[in-house]
Amino acid sequence: MKTQNSNIFYKALSMKKALIYSLTLLTLAACEETVVLDLEETTPKIVIEGQVTDRAGYQFVKVSKSTNFYASGKTPRVTDATITVADDLGNEYTFVHNPRNHADSAGYYLPQTPFVGVIDRTYTLTVVAEGQTYTAQDKLNRITTIDKLEYRIDEDEREDPEDPGRFYEVLMFVKEPKETRDYYLFKTYRNDSLTYNLDTDVYYADDELVGENIDGFPLPIFYSVNDLARAEVYSLSRDAFIFYRDLDKLLNNDGGMFTQPPADPRTNLSNGALGLFQVSAVVSSEIRINE
Repeated sequence: MKTQNSNIFYKALSMKKALIYSLTLLTLAACEETVVLDLEETTPKIVIEGQVTDRAGYQFVKVSKSTNFYASGKTPRVTDATITVADDLGNEYTFVHNPRNHADSAGYYLPQTPFVGVIDRTYTLTVVAEGQTYTAQDKLNRITTIDKLEYRIDEDEREDPEDPGRFYEVLMFVKEPKETRDYYLFKTYRNDSLTYNLDTDVYYADDELVGENIDGFPLPIFYSVNDLARAEVYSLSRDAFIFYRDLDKLLNNDGGMFTQPPADPRTNLSNGALGLFQVSAVVSSEIRINE
């Protein structure tokens, strides 16, 4: 039997798809006839996706609006919001909309003055959009470094590859602190490109899953010779972890008659906004696959 490369992480679909699910009723089957329920038009909600890290260039806020189930295309973007991020020492940073005027960056806000987050500081996000104020708070928790990455051939994958030529499994080794309760978000790259679609996949974990050490955990995809593999690990607060856990439960809802109806993931955002303000430390490591 072929091994499952991604079974060490909790896996959930991303925010965009989750929000669509949360505004939806599933199809019911009765006897031999399929009945599709009418989906009521819902009042759009503000969706805020914010990130502050201890790495330069990783700070952003995206503001959009939710849509009903049958809407197609990109979600509506909010381009005239007023956004600030402040730390618990009184430092405040203003975010401006799409400062480089990229055609595909509508709704994205970047710091007017670049900054990086600091370990153990708490950050408060304030977004004023369409006459309403939304706030969120999160703490930048420390994270341990990645000790090393190693790779090996996965024989089952080499015999029956899903992606021809890619059968090298990359293993990650991290010493997990015993004295703290820690939560993680994982991102993996192949040749500087994400190895999965952020609109479909999120990988996260906590101490209960990884135990004392992240000891030879495989990254969730395979590589070929000459590929550059890179792993990033983000620290999460408990609030952020709960958001991803709720997201997982939402999207694994089987839609059965006796299953509790899905609900939006719990968030640290106020005033009914959807999404998450995430504050993280980031560590990374990379390795080149040689034959």
